[in-house]
Amino acid sequence: MGAILFAQEDYTKHQLGMNASKFVVIFNEQVNNLDLTYRYSLSDKQRIRFASSIDVSTEEGDITAYEIRLGYDFNLKDTERWNFYTGFDVTYGQSVTTSTDRLSRHFGPYVFLGVLFKMGKHFSLSTEPSLAILRKIRKDPESFNPEADANWTEIKFLNVGQIKVGFHF
Repeated sequence: MGAILFAQEDYTKHQLGMNASKFVVIFNEQVNNLDLTYRYSLSDKQRIRFASSIDVSTEEGDITAYEIRLGYDFNLKDTERWNFYTGFDVTYGQSVTTSTDRLSRHFGPYVFLGVLFKMGKHFSLSTEPSLAILRKIRKDPESFNPEADANWTEIKFLNVGQIKVGFHF
């Protein structure tokens, strides 16, 4: 005599997200725009994450920039419609001012608290206010200012008011 049990997962393994802050402006001056995100569920409570953004401008004197993040998050509380979670990301970003060849880099950890509203099994809205500790490095080879090249550390809140639209599958 044998029995076969099939477990059905009531959560989706993958989530693609897009920053909707360019369409919904709330506290826009504090939004660090990461345009695309991907989360992979290790279980119904834990996920690994990847996010990236690219900003390319063709106007003279503008900045070309990119950023990538890798991270982990886990549930604090999960209900039928709401998911409260926390986690951390590590980031690396770089920007170049095209007219002056000024190069700026930053890297460091982000700690965040996330709130996700489920609009059904496949769609969600979320926000993740973050505390970031970033090491910043600026190189300006064309400047005569001796302080143009600099290194410093910033601690600041980011992504306050950022809204992400998610697709779960």
